[in-house]
Amino acid sequence: MGLVPKTKVDILEALAEESAHGYLLAERLDLSHGYIYTHLKELRDEGMIEVVEEDGDRKIYGLTQNGVYLLSALTDRDPDSV
Repeated sequence: MGLVPKTKVDILEALAEESAHGYLLAERLDLSHGYIYTHLKELRDEGMIEVVEEDGDRKIYGLTQNGVYLLSALTDRDPDSV
């Protein structure tokens, strides 16, 4: 097992494609809503993601620069392409 769980990497990869709210991420990644929000809170607390927009009660999440760097390090992606 790596230092960062696969689910968190999957979330970072999804947010690298486009910002999204938790329900959409849960649907795309086939995760329960409770599970996705646990990971979103942890990633937010770790400074990897941030709320980029609020749409009513929904928070839209996106990567921070640290999230971009982490995703790049974990996936060999060019940080400029994230």
